[in-house]
Amino acid sequence: MEKGAAKVVKLEKETHDITSLYFEGFDESFGKRRAGSFLTLKIMQDGEWSKPHPFTISCAPEDPLLKVTMKRQGAFTTAAHGLKPGEEVICAGPYGLFCKDIDAQDSIVMIAGGVGITPFLSVLRHFRNIKFANRVVLIWSNRTIEDAFAQEELKQMTREIPLLVVNNLSRVPEGTDIAGYADGAFPGVFYEEGRCTRDLIGKYLPPDDPAIYLCGPPPMQDFVLGELEDLGVDPKSVKKENFTWKAT
Repeated sequence: MEKGAAKVVKLEKETHDITSLYFEGFDESFGKRRAGSFLTLKIMQDGEWSKPHPFTISCAPEDPLLKVTMKRQGAFTTAAHGLKPGEEVICAGPYGLFCKDIDAQDSIVMIAGGVGITPFLSVLRHFRNIKFANRVVLIWSNRTIEDAFAQEELKQMTREIPLLVVNNLSRVPEGTDIAGYADGAFPGVFYEEGRCTRDLIGKYLPPDDPAIYLCGPPPMQDFVLGELEDLGVDPKSVKKENFTWKAT
């Protein structure tokens, strides 16, 4: 067996183009992973191991299996979506310091774009496990509500930890009343239409100088940093995920 080899346990379809993969038999080094860490993944393609590709570990560090959640957007991710239980992959890591010491923050704002939610899902799942008592605001930008997976899980989390979830939807179908998405049983979940602008962020930004974390496509990160700066937030103070390969 190759060094770093693991086996696929199952695949879970999240949306039309996002799938979660679960692995077992991975290296013991993953036992020391933190919430929000990432790994690099190799799969067999055309009879040889692929180049490594980075993916956030989207499960909590306490979970017995490794889980990555990826969007199908190229040859590698398309092939990965087609893996079968029992097939071998190579996982290396854990890497990254993006969410290091996040559980020491009294007030946290997470801003995610699309599948950039994955490190925050890892952290929130960890927070749920440890019964985290500090305040968290999650602002998650997607095109439509159909692109926002794990919705029921996030709703339930708002009942388990001090979490507020803001679903920011940029392409709501014409004629849709976004207020209809709201569920009175979950008053900590909100829906906002349009881009992730200073007005939207400012509406939910706590006044207590929160620690701000940002993960998403580079153009989205650049736009949000500009909007935050207009709100008086120093962009250098915002913690960003850039997939730097530094072991935890």
